Amino acid sequence: MQGFFQARSVAVVGVSGSPTNLGRAMAYNLMEFGYDGCIHLVGPRGGTFLGHRIHPTVLDVPEPVDLATVLVPARAVPEVLDQCGRKGIRRVVLQSAGFREMGEDRQGLEKEVLAILETYDMRMIGPNCIGVMSRPNGLAVPFMPMKAEAPPGSVSIVSQSGGVGAMMVNLLGGEHLGFCRFASIGNKLDVNESHLLEYLLEDDETRVVFLYLEGVADGRKLVEVLRKASKPVVVHKSNTGRSGAGIARSHSASLSTDDQVVDAALSQCGALRVKEQRLALEALKAFLLPAVKGSRLAVVSRSGGHAVMAADAAEDHGFELPPYPPRVTEAVREHSRAKVIRSRNPLDLGDLFDLPLYHTLAEETLARDDIDALLFVHNYQGVFDAEESYLLVKRLAELGRRLDKPLALCVFTPASHLDRNRRDTGFPVFADPAEAVRALALNRDWHARKVFPFPTRRPAGVETEKAAALLEGAGDGQVDPGVLARVLEAYSIPLQPWAVASSVEEAWAAAGELGLPAALKTAEPEILHKSDAGGVKLGLRDRAEVERAYGELRELGPRVLVQKMAGPGVEWLAGGRRDETFGPVVVSGLGGTYVEVFRETRIAAAPLAREEAARLLDRSRGAALLAGARGEAPADRRALEDVVERVSWLLHDFPCLAELDLNPVRVSPSGCSVLDWRARKQKGKNLT
Repeated sequence: MQGFFQARSVAVVGVSGSPTNLGRAMAYNLMEFGYDGCIHLVGPRGGTFLGHRIHPTVLDVPEPVDLATVLVPARAVPEVLDQCGRKGIRRVVLQSAGFREMGEDRQGLEKEVLAILETYDMRMIGPNCIGVMSRPNGLAVPFMPMKAEAPPGSVSIVSQSGGVGAMMVNLLGGEHLGFCRFASIGNKLDVNESHLLEYLLEDDETRVVFLYLEGVADGRKLVEVLRKASKPVVVHKSNTGRSGAGIARSHSASLSTDDQVVDAALSQCGALRVKEQRLALEALKAFLLPAVKGSRLAVVSRSGGHAVMAADAAEDHGFELPPYPPRVTEAVREHSRAKVIRSRNPLDLGDLFDLPLYHTLAEETLARDDIDALLFVHNYQGVFDAEESYLLVKRLAELGRRLDKPLALCVFTPASHLDRNRRDTGFPVFADPAEAVRALALNRDWHARKVFPFPTRRPAGVETEKAAALLEGAGDGQVDPGVLARVLEAYSIPLQPWAVASSVEEAWAAAGELGLPAALKTAEPEILHKSDAGGVKLGLRDRAEVERAYGELRELGPRVLVQKMAGPGVEWLAGGRRDETFGPVVVSGLGGTYVEVFRETRIAAAPLAREEAARLLDRSRGAALLAGARGEAPADRRALEDVVERVSWLLHDFPCLAELDLNPVRVSPSGCSVLDWRARKQKGKNLT
């Protein structure tokens, strides 16, 4: 990916003398941003633009070219790409539209493009994008003319939408924080977000990455990249469809819609998801501060009201407010006018007009070992103390950089002064104490996150080959419960003792062998919600009750599942589904007949390590019931964690399992047992 940002020569393909020609904007941007490499213009009509000759084709450029940015009609793209390949150009940004966004009939054109890329070992960003920028070396090729107002910074941007990406550049420019790399990826025909993210996470000049997506090219790969990230990644994923819910035939599928899977996967790998650009900007500012390593916050404010607002926000976000040492508050009191400043945190400096002392207070507070971050709120109206306040803000920003400790700076002043503060400090400046505290909390929580890699070892007792043989013999659609039971047992998932019966005699024999009281359920695979269909008979204590129950169930089909009644316990759901983008996902939480009413489940990408299975249980509010409620003994959490872990591996190992429900899983102090199970095998998917 480095070739897209560190190119030493660029060919702009699609330039003409027309004043409405968009290729001219790409050339203009290279000059506006001060590109330090060689610029070559290409267009079939020739001519000149801004003192540069326009060559008829890239083959006519007399010098080697590292990167081509192309904006020509879609029908001309294959020929241009072929010329680029013959020229030896190995990196192309294709800004032209007219591909799959215009309809499925353009797939042939896309296949032709991919074939050319493969022939010449080329990599391409686009099509249907606005290009790339690299602020440090001035490489900037968007087809919209831009001003180089945003300074070089350390935020890099990858955006599926050119407009959203450009807006983030402008937002960062408005804060005078700037950007480092920028890539608009459009249709992602070749290079996608994961390729660029891998590069940016290793890029020394990038500190934080912003990612805007409307669709995820390869969710599995994205999760793998994000799990290894040592830098914050802020993700704005829009287009929050629920297409998965429309085809759901199980609780697990209906409780894991597309957007919920995105949420869970991003959270699981430590990325921060936002759903508004305003919150994205706030998060980026938060991550430009040093790491917040704890929850001990000091607040200094020139305004009593803002001090109260900061204290409220601190409590909301779990911050402690350690008191200031007596020597500090005494020094402040001595310099105040009315001697009414109180010795507490937040420290209200409304009666203190010695601004150099403000700086001293900030420096001493940041140096304290018992303080993890400082929020400094300063307000001035730009009349009598404007210059002194400006110098204070500038010195505070320098202090934050020098001490490398998080200082959230909140400034209230007229707009012109605020813009000057931001421009001359190049430091994150917040406009609301609550926003500043929230930013510090985001920073703290990200640095405290614990990310588990995908495990590589299955738990003991897993017989993959046995399960594969059983599933190989199962047809597509709902899996026979007897077959599925043996698959689950191959993964050492504990089932309530069971047998399948096809006659009343077999049902009574099975009940006698398994033990009374017994439960009978229909074993017809296509009956998905057994209780709703009258397909469950519980608490059968003698032969007459078993015979009567079988007779009623026989109306649904001759085959029944016979089990011994389970003892009391917490009812849980363990299951999952195959997501087209993120692969296997696990669903876990409170189960039973009201699982879709209470919706107390959580999701994670599979497979799970035992520690992550435990964390998945903790994230459900139903976890409190597992700990024992109203004097009841705690349930066996370890046994449930083991079931969730094994379910995650089963889903991972068999892509053919589109949906899997174990519901309920009865969890008691002595262990857990699966009472009911079902799965759907997806046609056309690989078995393993």
